[in-house]
Amino acid sequence: MSERTTAILLIAVVALGAMTGVAAADGHLEVAVDDADGEPTVTVTENGTAVENATVLVSVVDDENATYAGTGEYETDADGTVGLPAAEEDVTVEVSAASGNDTVSTTAELEAPDGLELEVDDDGGEPVVTVTNDDEAVENASVNVTVADEENATYAGAGDYETDANGTVTLPAAEEDVTVDVTAEYENESVSTTAELEAPDGLEIEVEGTDGEPVVTVTNDDEPAANASVSVALADDAGENASYAGTGDYETDANGTVELPGAEENVTVDVTAEYENESVSTTVELTAEGGDDAADEGAFGQLLQEFMDGLENRDGGIGAAVSDFVTENNPGNAPDHAGGPDGENESGERGPPAHAGPGGDDADADDEEDEAEEDEAEEDDAEEDDAEEDEAEEDEAEADDDDEDDDEAETEDGDDAEEDGESGPPDHAGGPGGN
Repeated sequence: MSERTTAILLIAVVALGAMTGVAAADGHLEVAVDDADGEPTVTVTENGTAVENATVLVSVVDDENATYAGTGEYETDADGTVGLPAAEEDVTVEVSAASGNDTVSTTAELEAPDGLELEVDDDGGEPVVTVTNDDEAVENASVNVTVADEENATYAGAGDYETDANGTVTLPAAEEDVTVDVTAEYENESVSTTAELEAPDGLEIEVEGTDGEPVVTVTNDDEPAANASVSVALADDAGENASYAGTGDYETDANGTVELPGAEENVTVDVTAEYENESVSTTVELTAEGGDDAADEGAFGQLLQEFMDGLENRDGGIGAAVSDFVTENNPGNAPDHAGGPDGENESGERGPPAHAGPGGDDADADDEEDEAEEDEAEEDDAEEDDAEEDEAEEDEAEADDDDEDDDEAETEDGDDAEEDGESGPPDHAGGPGGN
């Protein structure tokens, strides 16, 4: 190798060494503090690569009353990290890292971990106890449940338990509202709380839409009760003539509901639900479409029935009395041209009975009670008409008898006249005094 070649190689090596030093000098040192899990970790990197044996200095930011057991000097491990102790109280610290000739600093807020915690959730009917340590679920923690200082209170869930892998214990539902003390122990730590346990509502029934198409909803512990048995029957005070097409047995759907048909008349029904050996009942008023008008007609029908029941047997039937009552009390108010109490209209002709025609009691063909009342009223009218016909026939017969008597009297007078030798033309013949 010539001297010239050797000199060139030497210059190249010197130049490469100078470039490497610059790169090291221009390197970017970084420090970060992670306090997410309650145990702070300091990480030192350079150009994204962990820096081992970097010096880390931790100090409390200027705060006279703040303290932190983790203050001091540390050295990073092979992963470029330093583990710090958990803060016993929330504190702000300054963390500095030095490696070679580079130094970098940062400020971090360290929060004291929550430590052992206990929570009782009673929203679902069966209380659930959850135990955590530094916000992590604690398995195999000991849990004790006792009734708070109440002389007469009892709770079947009192006793000792152990948490599962999720750090939870499920307690039985309270049969009555009760206050309990719950204590959890884990790794020489303990925590307690007092909880109010409410007895679940159990089986419940509700009927909505009573003025249209009713919907029955059945719930158990506030949850829909699917496949619950539902029965609908007329209430005891619904009345002898009451009816409802929706009476019968049903089964709730997945939403715990049953849809019933709308009522054709105002009616009171009893609705009963059975589910898992429990039953619950309610009584509701179903209103027919038409609202107050339907209610007035139903009330009038009941009033008419009571009036008819109070009538005593009388000669000629009760038709006239019923007709008068309907005319005077019908909520539909008969028109002016309809027959009045005496059964005659303005022209002197007998009008239709108050229960007939549009707006009368038989306007609703489905109203069985009104039909029965109409039939009875018609029968009474027929009996009254028959009585009037019989009376008319009797009057006519009496009139005929009077005519016969008159004829006989005239015959006798004629005979007397012949005996006297006098005979005259009949009154209707021509001549003086005749027609």
